[in-house]
Amino acid sequence: MIKSIRQLHAKLIGSNACTTLQARIFHEISVIAMIGLPLALLVNIVIQVPLVNAALSMAWIVIVAMYINSRYFGRLKLSFILFSAGTAVLLVFNYFINSGIHGPTLILFLLSLIFTLSVMPTRQYIFWMLINVAFVSGLLLVEYYNSDSVKVTYAKRSDLFLDTATTYLSVVVCIGAVLSYLINSYQREKNNALTASLALKEANDSKTRLLSILSHDLRSPLNSIASFLEILHEYGLSTEERRFLEKSLLNETKNTQVMLHNLLNWTKSQMDGGTTVNMVRLNLAEVVSTCLLVQQASADIKAITISVNIDPSTELHADLDMLKLVIRNLINNAIKFTPTGGEIQIYNSYIPGHVRLHIADNGVGIPPERQQELFKLNATSTYGTSNEKGIGLGLILCKEYTEMQKGRISFNSAPGKGTTFTLEFSDIHADLRANSNKTLSTTES
Repeated sequence: MIKSIRQLHAKLIGSNACTTLQARIFHEISVIAMIGLPLALLVNIVIQVPLVNAALSMAWIVIVAMYINSRYFGRLKLSFILFSAGTAVLLVFNYFINSGIHGPTLILFLLSLIFTLSVMPTRQYIFWMLINVAFVSGLLLVEYYNSDSVKVTYAKRSDLFLDTATTYLSVVVCIGAVLSYLINSYQREKNNALTASLALKEANDSKTRLLSILSHDLRSPLNSIASFLEILHEYGLSTEERRFLEKSLLNETKNTQVMLHNLLNWTKSQMDGGTTVNMVRLNLAEVVSTCLLVQQASADIKAITISVNIDPSTELHADLDMLKLVIRNLINNAIKFTPTGGEIQIYNSYIPGHVRLHIADNGVGIPPERQQELFKLNATSTYGTSNEKGIGLGLILCKEYTEMQKGRISFNSAPGKGTTFTLEFSDIHADLRANSNKTLSTTES
């Protein structure tokens, strides 16, 4: 019941997304007036002021017409100007036929001013206030100097109290509705501004950390490369020394290349429209095999064994370039944090409806204090077992790109024992696999 009433109310007033605050206030007061004026007619029958009933009836017709004109034809400004003009005329008429200063008309003039100020632009406030004050002052002056122009129409003292009380309650309801809209709107705008401010601060913090990374972490490997080249050029080295320096130079260059590639991809992913996802059907074993062609040389330098055990029939929906970047980064991290002579295992598994890719190493593991911040931009660099240096963007890219492909990334790590990263994607053959298992179970039975 309450839900139905709220839906009807929203339909009559207009939604927050499609209807301006001023229009919603106008519609709210119009609906209240369309309901309240018939009740006022009943009250006026009791206190027996016939001309007031005529004024209330005219007011109801004007309000209905202006509400329809605004709500269903979108002409709020015209509706409100006509509404204000019609209301002013009716209030002046009501002042003279309903006891003047002794009646409720002045309270209604005050309500009219509050209603006008809540809808009209701020720059027009003074104008409408002066109009309202002019009307009230004029009516008071007329009655003061010509008391016969206004007659007290209440037959009994109780009629005065009844009329004043019902008018007061109506005014309270209308003012409450206006203030409710204004306060809720203020809170909503305040929350939106706070959210935008926090988002901007986070973006600025990310930019600051990124600039710190660029100025510090990229300078170091470039200086190392320059030093290696200078030694090779300036000094006469033995064949073994030259081979060692060339190997170190190649390794440093590859690490810098990975860092720059991650940096450019992360920067691109932060730009609106910079990254698009092209989901296609992929064979997991083939994708991993392609990635290993790039990473195997780095593993060989540290004499790390990489064993692969992936079901050749495993297929999934993913973006080829994104998936390769994620896998390359995870393998590169495994190599980086695995000591010389270590081992990396790459294998897959299944859970209902999903296929998982695991990349496990027996390296140094991740300290507990760093695990909570692993997928966040952090200016603190981490060195590998052979002093390899990274800028912390690899895992951020892995998380962002995996989620953009509707996948999930997780990890399990024990310091000193190693780390296992797991990628999880929808399994294309999930239904077929489930049916095969069901058939097999039936056959065994």
